[in-house]
Amino acid sequence: MDGVRTMNGSSQRGVALITALLIVSLATITMVAMATQQRIQARYTAILMDRDQSWQLILGGEAWARAILRRSSSGENWVSLDQQWAAKMPPMEVEGATVSGWNEDMQARFNLNNLIVGGKQDSVSMAMFERLLDRLDLDPLLATAVADWIDADDEPGGAMGGESDVYSRLKFPYRAANQPMLSASELMLVQGFDAKAWEKIKPYVVALPGRTAINVNTAPALVLSILANTIAVGDADEVVRTRFMEPFRNRAAFYDHPNLVQAKAELQGLAEGYADITSVFFQVHAQAQVGRGKMVTHSLMQRTPTSVIVLRRTMGKP
Repeated sequence: MDGVRTMNGSSQRGVALITALLIVSLATITMVAMATQQRIQARYTAILMDRDQSWQLILGGEAWARAILRRSSSGENWVSLDQQWAAKMPPMEVEGATVSGWNEDMQARFNLNNLIVGGKQDSVSMAMFERLLDRLDLDPLLATAVADWIDADDEPGGAMGGESDVYSRLKFPYRAANQPMLSASELMLVQGFDAKAWEKIKPYVVALPGRTAINVNTAPALVLSILANTIAVGDADEVVRTRFMEPFRNRAAFYDHPNLVQAKAELQGLAEGYADITSVFFQVHAQAQVGRGKMVTHSLMQRTPTSVIVLRRTMGKP
């Protein structure tokens, strides 16, 4: 009996020891978890504060860009790449933070919303867009699919046309927009376009409100070449090379460029709404970083006779 009592006492002491160890272990785990959670929370709070400061720097960069755009509009009736607005803002350090930015003339691109004017396909803009697609080794017939995406009706415009009946049969169905594009990235929703096609065309297209003309002082050679069927990309390259030294101050000066002799008659036949020497739509690209908080924004702005207004902002890659 004494032996049994001794064994029972030892067992009780063993259980008590194990229980104590479990309690200590649980307490330690809880303390470590709380400390870890506090560190994570502190880090998260710091990142939020850094991002908030980055946002304030972004707004400051926007204010700088708007001031530059306002100043650049005075005294000259043309917009060109030798003007102050086109100078990039170099990375600047402000109390441990870095901010940089630059302005881009969005009328240097083809406006996809030009395809539909007054509810109908605009034949001149359609021809321009078809040439752009062809120069990028994309199917020119895709222009019809894009026009169908934008126009208000639900009637396919041709063999490559596509309205809601086409998109509703997809694995993940949706409807055609049937309204002007809000972003050129909508092309990825249009029948016939994929990620590869989008990457090819992205630098040359934009979705701007209303009809806009291509600025011949800022457009890249590829975009200049689509203004007329008789402009070779090589000739457009020469136009780009010479215009920086002497920007076009009127459309006639552009038409008279020596490398555009063959295209002069066709260019002169263009209405004012297709080619111009000025712009009112710009995009401000800004980047700011404070600690671990990094922010990149792209702000579409419209310059009016009295101010510069922000139309929309997007974050991340354009």
